[in-house]
Amino acid sequence: MGKTVLIYKINAKDMDKVDETLESLKSVRSGEFQDAKKIPIGFGVEVIKAAFTVPEKDDNVVELLTKELNALPLVEDAEMQEMTLL
Repeated sequence: MGKTVLIYKINAKDMDKVDETLESLKSVRSGEFQDAKKIPIGFGVEVIKAAFTVPEKDDNVVELLTKELNALPLVEDAEMQEMTLL
């Protein structure tokens, strides 16, 4: 069985806690955290681009991962931007 890589754009609720938000992404259980980067978008605002791997055959895993990310206390919103097979 293969794996799918999901790339999310994540906005932190508090720009002073972007590093803490990035660390909290490692606690999700619906997908396996792979990597994350802070991307500056201007005027001191940063978004997080994070990659997670999930099982290829599970149809509900994208919804579960998105809901879990959005439920994290430090996350304002999480939006899946890319999906590719690994």
